[in-house]
Amino acid sequence: MEQTTTSELVIQKDEIDGVEVFSAFGDLIISTAKGLLGKAEESILEEKSKIVFNLTLIDFMDKFGIGIVVKTCQEIKKENGKFAIILNPVLSELFKKCRLDDYVKIFVCGEGDDLAEKEKEAVNWVRS
Repeated sequence: MEQTTTSELVIQKDEIDGVEVFSAFGDLIISTAKGLLGKAEESILEEKSKIVFNLTLIDFMDKFGIGIVVKTCQEIKKENGKFAIILNPVLSELFKKCRLDDYVKIFVCGEGDDLAEKEKEAVNWVRS
């Protein structure tokens, strides 16, 4: 497990069954979003193009945070990889309103859901 901290965002990277899983905690905003993008780009450069973002513990996301998710998805698709995100219900609604659920695979993890199970589900989808 590798952990990186910026001023308002903590990023934890794990590898599960050959899939890079990035869990972010805090605010995904203009001043922190590039940290998450940089970590994903490092994995892509290492030819690891199966990635999951776990954003269930993101407190706030601005348009730059959303842009990082879209850019990561584009970069992975260029490499013929697969990408999924796990969101809390609030962020899931935001992504649906922006119609991003047509573009990226979203898994929703609510309060009563088992996060480990949702993560496993996302990893299995990315591996398929």
